[in-house]
Amino acid sequence: MFPLSVGKLIFIACIVAVCAGSGTAQAKGSFPGFLVRMDAAQRELQQGKAEAYKALWSHSDDVTLSGGFGGKIEKGWANVAGRLDWVAKQFSNGNNRIDRLVSTARGDLAYVVQSEHIEFELPGMNSRSTKDYRITMVFRKESGGWKIIHRQADSNLTKASPQ
Repeated sequence: MFPLSVGKLIFIACIVAVCAGSGTAQAKGSFPGFLVRMDAAQRELQQGKAEAYKALWSHSDDVTLSGGFGGKIEKGWANVAGRLDWVAKQFSNGNNRIDRLVSTARGDLAYVVQSEHIEFELPGMNSRSTKDYRITMVFRKESGGWKIIHRQADSNLTKASPQ
């Protein structure tokens, strides 16, 4: 048996919770509108501005962020907020292309699976850089609407056999 990472366990638990029941789960209510706001806020993050993106996160102790720049998994709003502030300082003049593969909401939980292609400048540099990520995000409906509760990003886009 292979050990599961925290990110994989969260993803599996959300798939079970969101997709439980019969039929295909469809995005309901304001979730599609929330995704539009999230995409716009992410573009602001890639311009070096974190506030709009941070406003879309739950501010609870159970939020987690496994960011695309690596490092430890951040847990709890204070740690996630600090990481998002740091991320914003890594970008300037950025934009992105998001290819959403799955967008599903059921009840008070939702998730998306997507790929992101980001073009940006490092602050103070004139040359363009790019990053490509595989993304899984989990959302929860709280008072005031949908909030991000988990984001997993990685750049493992090349399929490789185990060594």
